[in-house]
Amino acid sequence: MNILSFLGFGIICVALFVALFTQPGVTYMDYIDVLGMCVVILGTVGATLLKSSAGDFAAGMGLFSKCFKNPMKPTALVDQLVDFADIARKNGLIALESQEIKHPYLAKGIQLLVDGAKPDVISKTLDAESDAQTNREKHGAMVWSYMGEVAPAMGMVGTLFGLVAVLRNMSSQEALVAGMALALLTTLYGALLANGVALPIASKMKVQSEVEQLNRDIILEGVSFIQTGGNPRVLADMLSSYLTPSQVQQLAVNAGK
Repeated sequence: MNILSFLGFGIICVALFVALFTQPGVTYMDYIDVLGMCVVILGTVGATLLKSSAGDFAAGMGLFSKCFKNPMKPTALVDQLVDFADIARKNGLIALESQEIKHPYLAKGIQLLVDGAKPDVISKTLDAESDAQTNREKHGAMVWSYMGEVAPAMGMVGTLFGLVAVLRNMSSQEALVAGMALALLTTLYGALLANGVALPIASKMKVQSEVEQLNRDIILEGVSFIQTGGNPRVLADMLSSYLTPSQVQQLAVNAGK
């Protein structure tokens, strides 16, 4: 579970709650306009569908839940790979078949080792899968980025609708108030959808994609080394080059336990 994502979402909700319920003479219903919501939300989704392919849009929606989950820590992967190298060196590659592996990319790499695949086959297979996953993550983030770009524009469209209604009904105070409310609320909805939802999600996806790519690079390097039957301590030193200084220190602490 990604605590920061939940914390950020909670802070946004608290800020909105304070804005909606603490202003004198104003209720939360005053901030609800069904027409304005339809213009902004449906317009944003529609424009995104027009720009994106079905696969990209599905990838973007499918990756949403990952924003609230932490990717596996690189240090944990290094520790696991070093352990696997030690097991394989002592008991052979077949001994890795019984190991519990949570990371699907690592599980595939180990399965290729156990199946006796050649080094070039393992490298090509894992490279192809890594490239495909990176591509899915990239296009998924682009979907949310585009939603963040379109939402304020759809808010402005709603604002124009509201202003037209105001100008056409200058003699009616009720219509004047309704038109101004639509004009202002659609701008609010567009800003909230873009800056409170779509753009943060896109940024989170990009950050997590970078971590996942680092993890896949570590796994590919580790699996290739394990196949050679090399010394686990050499593998630990090799994989440390992928880590930050603080992560290297954490790795040393874990090794000392």
